[in-house]
Amino acid sequence: MANVTVTCRNFPAAYAATNGVRTRNVSRRAVLRAVVTVGAQRFLDVFSLGWRGLLHRFGMGLSAFSFLEQSSTGLCLSDRYGSLDGSEKGAATYWYGMAMAKIVADAELGVPWLQHVDPMIRSGALTIAPGSEERPDLVGKGKNGDWHVVEAKGRSNQVESGLLEKAKGQASCVVDVNGQPPATTSACITSLFARPISVLLDDPPPDNEGDGEHWRIGEDDFFRQYYRGIIGYLRDYGPSRAQTVSNVAVVTAPLFPFFWDFFRFPPLRPFREWRLEVGLLASIYEAPERAPDAVRDLPPEDEGKVGSDGIAIFGPLPEGEDA
Repeated sequence: MANVTVTCRNFPAAYAATNGVRTRNVSRRAVLRAVVTVGAQRFLDVFSLGWRGLLHRFGMGLSAFSFLEQSSTGLCLSDRYGSLDGSEKGAATYWYGMAMAKIVADAELGVPWLQHVDPMIRSGALTIAPGSEERPDLVGKGKNGDWHVVEAKGRSNQVESGLLEKAKGQASCVVDVNGQPPATTSACITSLFARPISVLLDDPPPDNEGDGEHWRIGEDDFFRQYYRGIIGYLRDYGPSRAQTVSNVAVVTAPLFPFFWDFFRFPPLRPFREWRLEVGLLASIYEAPERAPDAVRDLPPEDEGKVGSDGIAIFGPLPEGEDA
């Protein structure tokens, strides 16, 4: 486990306890699980690109994950990150920003389910009455039923002037969700250049005076969309077996199932020790719309393999880091 600095500010009365500066222990496994989660929602192109599209999504996420290290100051980017060219950094930074938004929304706001807006619109899970043309990246559902809107940004160099205000404007353009104002409309800025990595979660007061967007989200559709990528992957490449964590059944399938046969050759055989599997609570696999009930009584487990949304990563990580 390694520390990340989290600053929360401007949250309203219902979430006022969130305001302040604190450290959070974030493992590389948690980052990988978050990358796979937000990435899974984006590989609906698997249906047109097949396994190549899926591999592309996982590959981008895992390559981003590979440059994180746990130093004496906390969770940081490796110095080797600087050797990437600009386009590579841009892709990796995007994934880090999304992953940290997912982790921080869960830890600070009690939002296990945070997903991309655009795929929801394409699937019909989210409909929008016209308003602002610059909508936010993510919408989330809290364990208490509240809706949350997040605009996520990641930066590997100094944060440019105006970035926070732009992100806050995008988040606060949402006037209501299903007839009620969202509980929070936050800008999430991840500063990857800081040591340790720092995250700012800023919930600005709305200033659109009713001129923003009005969203309609079907709750069952929201959960089906959230788990669609993971469930589709498990069906296509598994379920290979069921594991039990704290007496709860988890359906699993291997990550990168296309390459494990290559590792039978002697020079590559040690990599078989790093075989990873992605998993999902069996009850959610069978009925994703029942996810709130499925995770409500999820027992805590010390190794951090199962996330609060029921998605799991099994297997040892490189450098012997299991947490």
